[in-house]
Amino acid sequence: MAVVNAYIVHAYVWEKQRKKKMSHYAFLSYLHRQLVQQTEATFTKAHALPRSRISHADNSIVLGVDHLLVQTTDTRVNNGVQRLRQRQCNVCSFYKPPEKKRGGTSTFFCAKCSEGKRGLVTLCNEVRGHPANESMTCAQIWHILWQNGMFAPKASHLRDRRIAKP
Repeated sequence: MAVVNAYIVHAYVWEKQRKKKMSHYAFLSYLHRQLVQQTEATFTKAHALPRSRISHADNSIVLGVDHLLVQTTDTRVNNGVQRLRQRQCNVCSFYKPPEKKRGGTSTFFCAKCSEGKRGLVTLCNEVRGHPANESMTCAQIWHILWQNGMFAPKASHLRDRRIAKP
């Protein structure tokens, strides 16, 4: 499906530039040639982690060794179908437009940042296009810019759910 969409985009762009587009066969051959020419160095150095009950996000290697995004195992049943429970992303909740009631949702959380808190630190693992951070995922904003939430903007309505000290 992605290859068909790529060809549709290719045809549209070449039509706008008033150039002759490649045939579908030529386009697929060109893509195949490019794929065959790829080497191991072209891809990331991240290695596949063994599958377990908990799966890690794709670009968690950027966040550091301790701060890995983990997919929740909590489930809910909706119309007879079992689904993963989604929670509000902490970064999306801050950046949401004022007219929206909620920010984005995610099934991923940072286990290290959630230690010592009553709830999970839920973070998106996709680029949402937040202002001034358009090419970063919410997890990268939380861990890199906000330094694991220590410098998260205080003007937000986010609650810090630390466990009270006795």
